[in-house]
Amino acid sequence: MYYEEYGKENEKIIVMLHGAFFTYSFGRQYKLSDKYRIILPHIMGFGNHTEKVFDTEKVVEELRELISGLGKRVVLAGFSLGAQLAYELLCKNQELFEKTILVSPWLIKSRKEMPEIIRINERQLEDLKNKTKCRLISLMNGLPKAQRDEFIEQMQHVDIETVRNAVDNGIILTDSFRNVRVPVQVLAGGKEQASIIETAKRMSEMNPNCKYEIWQKAAHNIPPVFAKRFNDFIVKTMES
Repeated sequence: MYYEEYGKENEKIIVMLHGAFFTYSFGRQYKLSDKYRIILPHIMGFGNHTEKVFDTEKVVEELRELISGLGKRVVLAGFSLGAQLAYELLCKNQELFEKTILVSPWLIKSRKEMPEIIRINERQLEDLKNKTKCRLISLMNGLPKAQRDEFIEQMQHVDIETVRNAVDNGIILTDSFRNVRVPVQVLAGGKEQASIIETAKRMSEMNPNCKYEIWQKAAHNIPPVFAKRFNDFIVKTMES
């Protein structure tokens, strides 16, 4: 599994799982590598793994193997799709993790809502395959300049089935979360879809080890657009 790594000399490890499309969702968190060892896997179907189509079970197994191979418990952070995958990993392999940070997890899903979310993501893929639009979108999402050209090229190879599978991935909030003993921090934006905000609140109700915050001015953009506040939040979580 391809991954980027920064701050290898540091002892504490944060594994960061990006959102759909945006391999560099955590691009503005790279600076934390002055304190922590940061590992950023490229999720199947995206980034440097566009030769494959996203498959939930295979992705979770690849991530489990990667993290277990690090030889120590890590802090796991995920955004959007990455937060859903982080949740699945946490419920099945909590012994691998010291703490978790889930940003904008979408775990309360209705079959009625699913087709519309898939259509939105299909349209987004179409826009991202247009290089001019892709550059504009990457700017709007706060992607660092160094990654823009690489991101634009990666998006030309993303398969539409990856997008559909990543949305309809089968990961939902279940009673298994009640058994998680690892501290969980959940963040959501006040301008996000209602089911993401409801996910954050419901997770906290289900498990006393889970705390949540709603950042009222944020939409589905906390890691890049609210980078300073989010970076401070990560450091506080790491050191608490």
